[in-house]
Amino acid sequence: MKIFFIWDCFYFLNAYFCILIQYDFFDELNIAIMKGKVVLFILLSAGLIFTPVSKSYCQNNKKGNKQLSADFQASAYEIVAGDCINFTDMSTGGPTYWEWQFPGSETLSSNLKNPAGICYLVPGVYSVTLEIQSSTGYDQKIVEECITVLENTQTPVANFAADNVIIPKGGFVTFTNLSQGDLIRWNWEFEGGTPDISTAENPMAIAYMEIGTYDVYLQVEDAIGQKSEILREDYIQVVSESTTHPIANFTANRTFIAPGEAVNFTDLSKGRPYKWTWSFDGGEPDSSTEKDPQNILYQAAGTYDVQLIIQNSLGTDTILKEDYIIVSETDPCTTAPIAKFSASQRLIPSGTTVHFEDKSLNNPTQWYWSFQGGYPSTSYFSNPPGIEYNFPEGRYDVTLTVSNECGADYLTKPDYIVVYSGAVSIICDTISNIAENELAGLGLMSLEDSWGHIGGHNGQITRMYADKFDTHVFTQIEGIQVPVHIAQISSAPESYNARVNFYIWDGSTQYPEIVLHQKDIYIRNMSAPIYNFFKFENPVEVDGPFFVGYRISYNDVTGNGQSDDLFVVSVAQNRTYTGAKNTLYVQHSGVWQTATERFNVRTSTGIKPIACLVDVKEFETDLDIAVYPNPASSFIKINTGVLNKDTNINIQIFDITGRLMYQKDTKTGYDDITINTENYQNGLYLINVISDNSRFTEKIMILH
Repeated sequence: MKIFFIWDCFYFLNAYFCILIQYDFFDELNIAIMKGKVVLFILLSAGLIFTPVSKSYCQNNKKGNKQLSADFQASAYEIVAGDCINFTDMSTGGPTYWEWQFPGSETLSSNLKNPAGICYLVPGVYSVTLEIQSSTGYDQKIVEECITVLENTQTPVANFAADNVIIPKGGFVTFTNLSQGDLIRWNWEFEGGTPDISTAENPMAIAYMEIGTYDVYLQVEDAIGQKSEILREDYIQVVSESTTHPIANFTANRTFIAPGEAVNFTDLSKGRPYKWTWSFDGGEPDSSTEKDPQNILYQAAGTYDVQLIIQNSLGTDTILKEDYIIVSETDPCTTAPIAKFSASQRLIPSGTTVHFEDKSLNNPTQWYWSFQGGYPSTSYFSNPPGIEYNFPEGRYDVTLTVSNECGADYLTKPDYIVVYSGAVSIICDTISNIAENELAGLGLMSLEDSWGHIGGHNGQITRMYADKFDTHVFTQIEGIQVPVHIAQISSAPESYNARVNFYIWDGSTQYPEIVLHQKDIYIRNMSAPIYNFFKFENPVEVDGPFFVGYRISYNDVTGNGQSDDLFVVSVAQNRTYTGAKNTLYVQHSGVWQTATERFNVRTSTGIKPIACLVDVKEFETDLDIAVYPNPASSFIKINTGVLNKDTNINIQIFDITGRLMYQKDTKTGYDDITINTENYQNGLYLINVISDNSRFTEKIMILH
């Protein structure tokens, strides 16, 4: 194992923020796993380090950080339609990330340092935007009316548009010729289309019957024999018919801007939509039918709504984000922000792009993101453009720092992005707040000043217990393993139905308040002293930290001051060492306290949630596949559903920790596929069946 540290400091809201990143590298069986820990040190301007920040925006539509200065030059600023331009970055300050916007061109955006071959087909006057960033800051340069494109009066210029570029399987596309010149011939080629060629000026009803992405080619010829051609690669995207109604969602790269600045929008909708209708209150243009509209300009100060309507084969959905874009020269804050964020995907194969969305409260106006293992590794956008994860397998932290004139806040989610080298749709793990050396077998801790035990019935009449799991890794709780130390009921009739109520609470509050799930178990149905496994009927959705605990009732039929029923969960022995943690909370007389406050101990229960990180891909439901029997014993069978005979498929089986147990490339046939599971240990497994761009995932229990 090798350990090293990296310092990264950045200037942000009258303060320097320094991040210390500790990287641990392990190498087992040639699999590199990088584990990072981030510690954020905030040196506020109160006498430590201070540099004033101007809140006004620079002239010429430039803004940002003095350490970086965005600048560029073009190989030409006046061209005729059909010509192309090379752009050269002239920025100073050592930028490490570039984002260009070329409205009006064939290449609308680029992340290259020096984009080349930016072609303009339509006469007009167009702006160019360059935003740069590094670990120390960012800067932006917008040059309005930078590129002048003149009409081409000498040669034809091929150009066209489609009425829809994303369609469902079996859909039709109409193409409109936008070429310039005195044309007499049009030769079209439609990869994947029916028909696949045309000589019409405006071909109509080109059908696409297979899922995929397809090129479109057009060659035009004028009256004197001059030709021009254009190839748009992957121009038409054919998607499978939707199986669920659409759910509209979107994000913007910035939500607080100065007058005269532009915003880029990214569609995050679910349900395979193929039509988008945007409305931008206060924006120029004020509407769009693009999937991801770019360069929406806001000239006037104010707060503006954004609306998106999407459509798929099953219907439409609308989302309206009120007061979403704030355009102002000054910070309008009234209170300090609270950092919150989410990611579009979290369990990903290497090479995947992830979109992050700021969900912070109280209107932050400045953002700083740190993406361990991502590219770019930092961002100053409120909602960063796609972050690429190209590292090998590992778990990576994400940190967001937000601020406004009223204050700052930050949030680090450890192990938030999980990268695998292959196609994995779910990983599960049994997690615990107790170290292996703390609880050998099952532990018991008695109260010193009364009868009973800290983990159950006792003389202080403790009724509710909750253990906090401070993790951002998982999205679902499948069940819990409970180390029951004592489970006994009296012979009184009242005791027969004595039960324990087990709970999952949301962990965003200081104490357990929001119940996510409750499962009741009779004490008579529990065994002791062993672990009891309680599976939830449906997985419990969690978003970050959560509490797991239980409620007990006191039954004193004999009147001796002690409960006739006894239920006790094992806990760790009192942690007396320096810096010892306590994760156990107890409720007495309706008031929650820590176990330290109530019992003067630092401890945790031995409860182990079975937690999963699930990455639900939209195409997982494309395949009508069945896996049976469930539970299984010595074998499982896979019925490949609607897949045609001799279709290539890949079958994978993972255990609940994400370890690959079985993999095979095969072909479908008329019979079900049988896999021997005699040598598999009892437990939960995940089965993937992958065919082309579709994947089916099923959870199955193996019990011998």
